[in-house]
This record gives sequence, structure tokens and C-alpha cells, in this order.
Amino acid sequence: MTTTELSTLLAGLGREVTARVRRAIRPLGLGAQQYLVLSQIGEFGQTSQAELAVALGLDPSNLATIAGDLVALGLVDRARTPADRRRYTVRLTRTGERALAKADNAITATERDLLGTLNDRQMRQLRALLRRIADPIDLCPSADDPTCADNE
Repeated sequence: MTTTELSTLLAGLGREVTARVRRAIRPLGLGAQQYLVLSQIGEFGQTSQAELAVALGLDPSNLATIAGDLVALGLVDRARTPADRRRYTVRLTRTGERALAKADNAITATERDLLGTLNDRQMRQLRALLRRIADPIDLCPSADDPTCADNE
């Protein structure tokens, strides 16, 4: 396989995974960015919108819009920071926790379906190889990050 073939294969798989994940969470009323924000709030617990924007690499105004949508859906609570009334903190509501768990389960099922031809050893090997590629380019913060770590 040439490098070009590998790049084409990786790009195609990336598009397919993205499409499948979007389809998996759509019935839950979530878009991909909403899921990412919800997931990161789930990892951080209560956090400031500014910290959340930095962690996700989002423009703060875009994050504010997404957070507002999640508040409107009842998935996130947002409150002004007592020390600085210009800043907001966000946290998951109980409804948000349940929605995040359902979305995570839907995504896990999607991954299982997509990768069903691999046995356990091959899955571990694939995960390790992808981690070796992802870590140096900061695609995912680190293998120590629970959202990126191998959960086996």
C-alpha cells in the first residue's frame, strides 16, 4: 500500500466514523459539537466556559452558543461566577448526565459495529497504533486523559 492509499483509507474511515457517530447521537437530539461539549463537561465537572473553550479548541463565542443550546435542552446548568460576574460556569444536569450516558452507549455500539471484524488482540493493537499517531500531534490530549485512554 502506498502512502497515498493509506491517506485515502484513513480519510475515508474518518468520514465514515464521523457519519456513523452523528447518526448514532441524532436520535438523542444532539449534534456532534453538542456531544463534544457535553462530554468535556462530564469529564471536567463544573467548569468555566472559558476553560471549556480552551480545552476543546473552540472560539469562546461559539462555545457560548453551544452551551446556550445545551442549557435550552435542559442538559447543562450555566451560572455567573460570583467572583467575576462577566464569566460563566457550566455543569451537567441530571438530564445531561443521562443524555451523555446514552450518547456514549450509542457511540460504543457504533464502534463495535464498525470494528466487529477485529478480534480483541487486533482491537488492542489498532488502539495502540492509533495512540502512537495521535499523541504527538495532540489529536487527543494524552493517553492519560480518560476520554482518550484505553478503557480495557
